[in-house]
This record gives sequence, structure tokens and C-alpha cells, in this order.
Amino acid sequence: MPDVAFVVKDVSDAGDAERLERALTRLEFVNLANVDSEKGLVAVSYDGGEAELEKIEGAMEEAGHDVEPSPGADPEVD
Repeated sequence: MPDVAFVVKDVSDAGDAERLERALTRLEFVNLANVDSEKGLVAVSYDGGEAELEKIEGAMEEAGHDVEPSPGADPEVD
């Protein structure tokens, strides 16, 4: 189960964070999503590889958020 972190600077409050978590956990391969609105970080545990990672990024963008990998995070899956 890969883990990945993203920087999402435009999560405005706890309600926005909850909506983003729900959008991510609706993806069948996402096991856990945690959004920290104060730090602007999103952590996701999921099953899969590069294709699923792209879908996770797409879901966050569809939810209206600008996404980039967290500094120091390695989003590549073995």
C-alpha cells in the first residue's frame, strides 16, 4: 500500500478539508486520506501504482485544489 503526500495550499478550513477527504476516499483504491488544512498537506494511502496516483491528483484538482507533491516525498511506486 503506497503512501503519498501532497501540498495543497488552498484548503480554506476544516469543512473544506472534510470535503476533500470524502472525495479521495470515494476512490475504490484509496484506503485512507488525511487533510491538514492548517499545514496545507494531504496524506493518502492507496493500493495501486502510477495510474491510481494520477487519479488521486485528478480527484483533488476536480475538487478545485491546486496540487503538488510534498517536498521530500517520493511519489514513485516500486
